[in-house]
Order: sequence, then structure tokens, then C-alpha cells
Amino acid sequence: MSTEVLKSLFTRAPRPERLDVLNALAAILNSQPIKTLAVNFICTHNSRRSHFSEILFRTAAKYYGHDHVETFSGGTEGTALYPEVAKSFKRYGFTAVKDLAPNNPHWQIFHPLLESEKNTPFLFSKAYHEAPNPVSGYVAVMVCDSANEACPIVVGAAERYPLTFVDPKRSDGTPECSAVYDATLEEIAAEMGYLVRQLG
Repeated sequence: MSTEVLKSLFTRAPRPERLDVLNALAAILNSQPIKTLAVNFICTHNSRRSHFSEILFRTAAKYYGHDHVETFSGGTEGTALYPEVAKSFKRYGFTAVKDLAPNNPHWQIFHPLLESEKNTPFLFSKAYHEAPNPVSGYVAVMVCDSANEACPIVVGAAERYPLTFVDPKRSDGTPECSAVYDATLEEIAAEMGYLVRQLG
């Protein structure tokens, strides 16, 4: 499998109007005094945007050779990863492995050129402070407006910063669903790639 898809995802330029907010977040990430950079992406239900961000930031870090990065995601409450997220990743050459838990399945979503099933963390919907997420010293990135407003303080976070995205949920059950989720993946991938390229 070619690396061209990954290259196209992570080297695409973010929208110019997003550069100021991305550069400010990059400065926060580079200011962390610890050897391991832990980033927790937080939205309301930990079902769509936070998982997109967690997977894409982790994958971009591996793509660019940053082995000191750890990524997590959580919500102000837990629900379940929405299946269209996994389907979207599959359309871009990722592998998505799901267990049989009916209500809140655990997933492993990874790109086979960079990771394997045995060394990829499990993903599932949870509150941002629940295990296996870190309890302190991490950067909290708020990826939805409602979570950003609901959590003015994120317990345990060394830094908190809003980087919000439009919810692809608006397309659920419509003929445009796949296209909207893929556009969300591409937008978040471009921004995660940009952020990782700024890491020292």
C-alpha cells in the first residue's frame, strides 16, 4: 500500500483563517516540559470529532517520526464511537478492528504502514477523566463548542485549548453522510499534520 494517501492527508494546508489558532496551540504543545507529550482531545460524547482527532494526531506523529507523543480522547460523557467514523477511516486505507461489545465497542483503528493491531491502543467512548486517559500533565484540546463551554476547567490538564470542528453528526441518515464524514476526516487530518510538523 502506498504512502500517497497519508501524504495527501497530512501535507494538505489548513484553511488560512485557522492558522492563528493552530500556531497558538502548537506553541502550547512545544512548551510542555515533559519527555512524553500527552494530548487529550475532548468533545461532548467522545463519539466522532474527538476520535477523529485522537487517531489522526497519533498517526501524523508516527508519520513524521515523533515517538514521544501519546494521544487520548474523551467526552463530558461517554456514549459510543459512531460507526461512520470507522467506515471513513477504512475509505482512506486504515484498518478498523472492532470487538463484540454491543453498547460501547472497543476499536483499534490504525494505518497498517505505521502500526499493527498488536501495538495499537484500544479506542472506546468514555469521559475525559476515565482510564486509560491521563489524570494530570496533559494538554486538553476541546474539539467541540459544547464541551468547550461545559468545561471551562479540565481537571488535571496542564493546558486547555479550544480547537473546534463542525459536528459531522448533522449528516447522519442522509445521502451525504459518507461525504461529510470524509470531509471532516480530511479537515482534521490537515490540521493534525500541521500541528505535528510544528513540534520541536
